[in-house]
Amino acid sequence: MRGPSVFDRNAEEYDNWYREAPGVLVLESEVKAIQALTLEGVGIEVGVGTGVFSSRLGVPFGIDPALKMLQKAKTRGVSVVRAVGEFTPLKDGCMDYVLFAFTLCFLTDLQASLQEAWRVIKPRGNIVLGFISKDSQWGSRYFRKKAEGHRFYKHATFYGVDEIEEALERGGFKITHRVATLLQGPDDVITAEEPSTQLDRGGFICIKAMKQAVTSTPCL
Repeated sequence: MRGPSVFDRNAEEYDNWYREAPGVLVLESEVKAIQALTLEGVGIEVGVGTGVFSSRLGVPFGIDPALKMLQKAKTRGVSVVRAVGEFTPLKDGCMDYVLFAFTLCFLTDLQASLQEAWRVIKPRGNIVLGFISKDSQWGSRYFRKKAEGHRFYKHATFYGVDEIEEALERGGFKITHRVATLLQGPDDVITAEEPSTQLDRGGFICIKAMKQAVTSTPCL
């Protein structure tokens, strides 16, 4: 995962954004979208940050490379470990689900992180991904931040829905549900939104996919 030091230096600023408008409305919209996909059993959030998502969604565990972020997540009741999505300190098949909420753009290796998630998820368990679509108004806003050298986003990589779905399928997952939110533009957020099926208009896309069993190819 990229840039843990910048998140350590700016943990308070990052956290405060979700406490004031429009951040508090954006968070509410994103939480509702993830809740619509239903997180069942025991799970972990990869890139837990300050715990703003996990604490709202009831996710008991989290990992992140940024120590100060983890300290804040711990105060919100999340059990945390310092680690990255590409190398998780978990046993095989120990989690009912793995959540990535606004983390994909900061991963060093998306496919390796999805493979790690597959490893730690129980058979027929789920992965849930929440991400900013690069093809949305929100994606355009973050691309500008990246181009301007924004401290959080200058090394970020943004994805389209098709790219994420292809990566999930390569990683051994079957997509089961999709929802979107943030149909309001970045400058037009006046209320929290209910989840929508309009993926082509949504700024924040949530995808749920089930872990598929490995099938071996006969040698003869």
